[in-house]
Amino acid sequence: MEVERMEGWCQNMEREAEENELPEEVLELIRNAVGSAQMLMSQKVQQFFRLCQQSVDPSAYPQPTSQDLSGLWDLLQLNMEDVRVKFQHLQRLKDSGWRLPPDKKDDKKLPPPLPKKPAGGVTGSLRADSVSDPSVERGGGVLVVPHSGGVGRAVPVREKSLDLGDRQRTEARRRMLQTKRSASFRQNSATESADSIEIYIPEAQTRL
Repeated sequence: MEVERMEGWCQNMEREAEENELPEEVLELIRNAVGSAQMLMSQKVQQFFRLCQQSVDPSAYPQPTSQDLSGLWDLLQLNMEDVRVKFQHLQRLKDSGWRLPPDKKDDKKLPPPLPKKPAGGVTGSLRADSVSDPSVERGGGVLVVPHSGGVGRAVPVREKSLDLGDRQRTEARRRMLQTKRSASFRQNSATESADSIEIYIPEAQTRL
């Protein structure tokens, strides 16, 4: 009975595919449902049928028990239910004139970008609030942030942060000056050593 029912589903949908100009998406659904049903009938259903025959054959070894057949039948029921759901979906599409439902795509909003931390160590929101908030005192490179208790906390503020190129050039100039100082120091040391050398001439050689 199950095989006859699935064969009827396959024949009905194959006829619909031949007699109507259906969209490619619908044809793909029909081929998927028909292929699943045919594979189930040609493999697992045939295996179950052979086991049923062996269970009533006294000469068969090993002889399947009723529990073996019951467990296999439960698995077949799950596979048949999957096939039934596919053909039921096709039947609903047929009743609606083979119109596919519109795809519902949820609009995924990207999270807002994280705020960049300034080089001075004070967040941009703090500096922005300090400009508009009259309770925040500024002066002398120090930002005084008031607390709930009324006591302010001094936060150092850098007036201008150097970018990467400025830092590299500053470091190169510092190394160049240090190299020149070292070379000048070595030259002065060599000159002082040369001036401090005394030549001793014995008195006998002076007479000659």
